[in-house]
Amino acid sequence: MSPPNPRPPLFALLFMSMFGVIGIIVLISLWTASGFGAPPLFFKLFGSCIALCFIFFGFGLPLSLLKKGSASKTGSTSPSAPRPIKGYDCPNCGANVEGADVSPSGDIKCSYCNQWWNIH
Repeated sequence: MSPPNPRPPLFALLFMSMFGVIGIIVLISLWTASGFGAPPLFFKLFGSCIALCFIFFGFGLPLSLLKKGSASKTGSTSPSAPRPIKGYDCPNCGANVEGADVSPSGDIKCSYCNQWWNIH
């Protein structure tokens, strides 16, 4: 199982969310401007695309980080996922001998059944 992802700090989430707020403000101001200072349609469309990028980044990234952090806290892993193989298994009893000392010639002693065997 992979180590849990820590939840990002609140300050970082708020900082990223400010980009989303800026995008909303720009989008609203582009389309509500009227009169002599109103931008042409091309600038409204181009500015809207940039504002939408700000909105997606500003709100999408913090939400995905929160979702990723909460999923790792609940321990949601697929039950059919095979366990990662770490170390060696004893050929005599099948016990995992992870962390056991290995001699330079490759001999190892199973701590469960006390049998010596060679990993090579």
